[in-house]
Amino acid sequence: MTLKTLALSLNMAKVLQEGQVAVLEESLVAGWYVDTNTGQQVFYDPTRRNFYTLGGGVYIPLGYMNPAPKQVTLAPGDNLKISVSFKYTGPAVTGACIRYCVGVYGTFGFDEQLVAIESFNIPQVVTAPSSPNVTNYHTFVIPTNVGTNWTGIYVKMYGGTPSLGSEVIPSYIFGYQEALVIVGTQPTITEFKIADFAKV
Repeated sequence: MTLKTLALSLNMAKVLQEGQVAVLEESLVAGWYVDTNTGQQVFYDPTRRNFYTLGGGVYIPLGYMNPAPKQVTLAPGDNLKISVSFKYTGPAVTGACIRYCVGVYGTFGFDEQLVAIESFNIPQVVTAPSSPNVTNYHTFVIPTNVGTNWTGIYVKMYGGTPSLGSEVIPSYIFGYQEALVIVGTQPTITEFKIADFAKV
C-alpha cells in the first residue's frame, strides 16, 4: 500500500488508502490516515468531524496533552468550570467556537464523556496585549454515572468569521492529563466493627 500525503498546512496526516489524496479539510473522506509527527494510524469520520484511534478514542496528538498543574476532586453533582484565556490581536471575530471535553485519555486516544461547544465573539484588538485579553468558559455538572477514570480535559478553538481555523485539525488545542480526581461513586465504609457489647 502506497502512502499518500494529505496536503494540509499542519502536515498532520497521510492517506493510507491507495489512490486517495485529500487537499482541503472539506475534501477529507472517511478512512485511515497516519499522523506524520507520531506515525499513529487514525480513522477520520466526516459525520462527527473527528479523527479516532484504533481503540475508538478521539485522537489528540500527544503534543497537546500536558501534565496537569493541579488536581481537582469531584463527585457526582459537583460543578466543574473549565476556563480558557488567550492573548488576541486582530480583527473582530464572530461565531468562534470552543469545544470543551472531559473524559478518559490513554493509549487509545481521548474517550470523550462530557462535551460542550460554546460560541462567542472576539472584539477587534489593534494593540498587542500584555496579558490574556480574551476569556471563555463552560461549566459541566458531573453526572451520577461518572467514571473514576474521567480524569482528562481538553479544549479546542476553531471556526468563526474570519476563521480561526479548522475544527478537524485545529491550530488551537490544549489538554491536561490526570487533572481530575473522581470520588463518591461507590459507598465507602471504614472501621466497620462491633462498637460495644454489654448486658442491659
